[in-house]
Amino acid sequence: MNLVSGNMLWTSIDKIPNKYSYLSEDIECDVLVIGAGITGAIAAHYLNQAGVKTVMVDKNIIGYGSTRASTSILQYEIDIDLYGLKSMIGEDKAAKCFKLCENAVYEIEKIINNLEEDCDFSLEESLYYTNNASQVSYLKKEFDLRKKHGLDVKFLDKEQAKEKFSFPIEAGIYSNSGAASINPYRFTHALISKEVKNGLKVFENTEIIKISPQDKYVNLETNNNYKIKAKKVIIAAGYEGKDYIHGKIADMSRTFTIVTKPIKNFAGWNNKCIIRDDNDPYIYLRTTGDNRIIIGGEDEELGKDTSKIANLSNDDIAATLKYDSLLKKLKSYFPLIDDIEVEYKFSGIFAVTKDGLPYIGEYQHMPNCYFSLGYGSNGILYAIIAGQLIRDLYSNKERSEYELFSFTR
Repeated sequence: MNLVSGNMLWTSIDKIPNKYSYLSEDIECDVLVIGAGITGAIAAHYLNQAGVKTVMVDKNIIGYGSTRASTSILQYEIDIDLYGLKSMIGEDKAAKCFKLCENAVYEIEKIINNLEEDCDFSLEESLYYTNNASQVSYLKKEFDLRKKHGLDVKFLDKEQAKEKFSFPIEAGIYSNSGAASINPYRFTHALISKEVKNGLKVFENTEIIKISPQDKYVNLETNNNYKIKAKKVIIAAGYEGKDYIHGKIADMSRTFTIVTKPIKNFAGWNNKCIIRDDNDPYIYLRTTGDNRIIIGGEDEELGKDTSKIANLSNDDIAATLKYDSLLKKLKSYFPLIDDIEVEYKFSGIFAVTKDGLPYIGEYQHMPNCYFSLGYGSNGILYAIIAGQLIRDLYSNKERSEYELFSFTR
């Protein structure tokens, strides 16, 4: 599959800050992390901080997989509403998932505060809304449930929304906290750089072609015929991680994104908050530290790995139509902003599980291997949750949260 396609914002505005060698000898370690995107970097961070001898490998350049196509909207909300998730797994568990995501936002803030780079991290407010009058009563139920579980939310009716936004809103849930935005590529490199100074070993352009789990360790082989022996392996290889799992665990789509040049004013956009509608697929918007607008959505189901959408090139007419549609929607959202000009267009593979939750931890067919598969819009926050849970699993610490994300849930 063509995981990402187009002119990516993050790797265009930032040059490669650090380069790492490929593996050129046989090695042993406590934990091997496969995948050096943002998910792998977070996993390595938690293990390395716990004093675990950790090695991380990636078959490509660090951060050049799905990380560079991430819009990096960090929200306590997940792809399934709290009300909908309640009906699937129960109210207490559903609320726990939302609160874990909220906590993960502030965990990232703590990590950022200990890095030399701020990574364009910014705490944000957010809006979840409907422009469908028939959905207002449902959204009110969603609001009441969020409020019940301590989330800092306000319900906006049609008239209140008119005072804050320049596009049609029948009702909305406005969150005053629990959201943020970040530059994922910059964050990945800054986090890895810090942990390298603390003993983390990193090898890029090093592809793992064979994984052989044993009773007490895992043997691995690279594309250059070097051997790695690890007590545990963490598979943080993003959407390629599904290849190790028997059966279907997520629905795959391609999502499209456009990014504008810096905007002079944001008339009709209250506090430049993160915005998401309740459509399926939904549209989402955020801004950047240098005042660009990022809008994404227009998801298209992937089909087979060999399908056109799975391998879509950025200059294909199908992609062009998606980008044109996003631009049209953006201008309809904010008619008072008169300097909207697109600078970047890209797409990437996106996956979501049936319950909108990630898969974290052990998989029965691969002993001594942990998975960090943060499928869904909250991939970065799921990576934080996974990093903490896997660290504790490695240390044999019991965590009740593990059952929420296990393969046997």
